[in-house]
Amino acid sequence: MEPFREVFNPTSIGAFVRTLAQHVPGLDADSFFAAALDGHDERSLMQRSDRLYHLLRQHLPQDFPQAAALLNKCLHPNCEGYASATASPELGLQGWLVLPIAEFAGREGGSHLPLALELLAQCTMRFTSEFGIRHLWAAYPDQVMEIVRSWTSHENEHVRRLVSEGSRPFLPWGKRLPLFIAEPHRTLPLLRALLDDPSPYVRKSVANHLNDIARNHPELITDFAQQAMTNASPARQRLLRHALRNLLKKGYPKALAIYRLSRPQLQHVHLAVDPHEVRIGHAAEMVLDLSSASPQEQLLRVDLVVHFQKADGSLRPKVFRWKDLVLAAGTQHQARKSLSFRPITTRTYYPGPHRVEVQINGSIEAAADFTLIDGTCG
Repeated sequence: MEPFREVFNPTSIGAFVRTLAQHVPGLDADSFFAAALDGHDERSLMQRSDRLYHLLRQHLPQDFPQAAALLNKCLHPNCEGYASATASPELGLQGWLVLPIAEFAGREGGSHLPLALELLAQCTMRFTSEFGIRHLWAAYPDQVMEIVRSWTSHENEHVRRLVSEGSRPFLPWGKRLPLFIAEPHRTLPLLRALLDDPSPYVRKSVANHLNDIARNHPELITDFAQQAMTNASPARQRLLRHALRNLLKKGYPKALAIYRLSRPQLQHVHLAVDPHEVRIGHAAEMVLDLSSASPQEQLLRVDLVVHFQKADGSLRPKVFRWKDLVLAAGTQHQARKSLSFRPITTRTYYPGPHRVEVQINGSIEAAADFTLIDGTCG
């Protein structure tokens, strides 16, 4: 499988340049293409995009309205998403090749905000402008807000999503927005307007934005969620639960209270790991037995906390969602969960002692130890 950065490769960059050449009078396509590929192999995905942005800055007219008009002509006519990362000079740019155009709009359009934001809206319909727009949010938050708030009712779901995604305090791969980290109430009116958006794509972004805010302002977000739960549709309820997911994993009391998750009343809780020694590349089964000590049924959120061995020998916890259950008064329950230790790109496993805990409604109720051993042993 090719590295992700190969969405920007000589073929796609060539298509990018040919498309530009059709609409930018006097563009030196050969020079642009050669400069784009100079040092290409050493660059990451975002560095390759950034290289194209800098070349646009060199080759386009310095007058932003003129440059924006030319770039608009380069965009694919399909404004309902994108089908590939390549471009056809006859049709226009879409997919990842739109990224440097959005970056150009965000970095160069500050003196012409309405025009820059319109170009970003056009770009996001063909891919995303969530990175490019952050430059304008950082520099002109109040002016951008005046324009972007009307996008919450835009007919295109990609533009509505940009309202939320582009203003997230902590966007993966994107520059952070310190103002919105410190003053998250600024974006809440935008998110409130999108709570019942008909698009799951938009609602997921709203949930992730709220989850970002919850990192530093858990009380603000639990208060927001509590109010938003009033007469909430099933779709809104799912959005809010996704927004609170990390607070629920951490056992934050106000988040648990929203879902009527109180301290569990249990008389027996036992957690076992089978086998006790687990080879890297294999799986272990977690077996949980519990019994109720309450005269009433209980709503239980069960999470698994795995303390993974790190390279320095320390243990670092990670919370995994297990299940929700309704435990009737005086009853017993057994749950099983398989946990794989097959190597993945996002996690490296190290041999040695590990610990696993069961967390119920935010409270650690049982624990077990096991040992991870090298998969090549024996």
